[in-house]
Amino acid sequence: MELGTDVAGLITPAQRAAVEALLGARELTPRVRERLEMVKGAALGWEVAAIAAWCGRTAATVRRWLGAFRAGGVAALVDAPRGGRPRQADAAYVAALEEAVAADPRALGQPFDVWTSARLSAHLAATTGTRIAPGWLRVLLHRRRFAHGRPKHSVAHLQDPDEVAACEERLRAAGEKGEGGPRPLRTAL
Repeated sequence: MELGTDVAGLITPAQRAAVEALLGARELTPRVRERLEMVKGAALGWEVAAIAAWCGRTAATVRRWLGAFRAGGVAALVDAPRGGRPRQADAAYVAALEEAVAADPRALGQPFDVWTSARLSAHLAATTGTRIAPGWLRVLLHRRRFAHGRPKHSVAHLQDPDEVAACEERLRAAGEKGEGGPRPLRTAL
């Protein structure tokens, strides 16, 4: 059925209350929120032209979404699944990723101390059966606010603190006996 310019009888009071409650939710996508606002405008008695002017859409688009609401309720305003390749990093893969990143690689049977994106990708491919490229894995880590970068290796744990202090003392003493500071600047004439 085609919607005209007057849409006042489109929504019942119970539906209006449900729309108002949904508009208070934070997890709504912007597209669904806009469509719910269109329905709310119709419930408030706005005409299609006024709703279209308010949301910056054409009157045909507003009529389409109001018709979808009339036919299927709030569920009809949600985007349909998009076509294309299915998502590989599903919830199980992300859980395995977070578990691996939080654990020491040696505790998981790996022969190294630090994860790299290539090593992490290979480990997750072996444990989950899903292979994701290291570059895309870095994107997933970034989205989950994990820090990544080059490891900083140190040999400080192998040094004797007493010997380090003795060497620093000898170096400081050698610097004091040196040439007495910087040389004066020479200029060409």
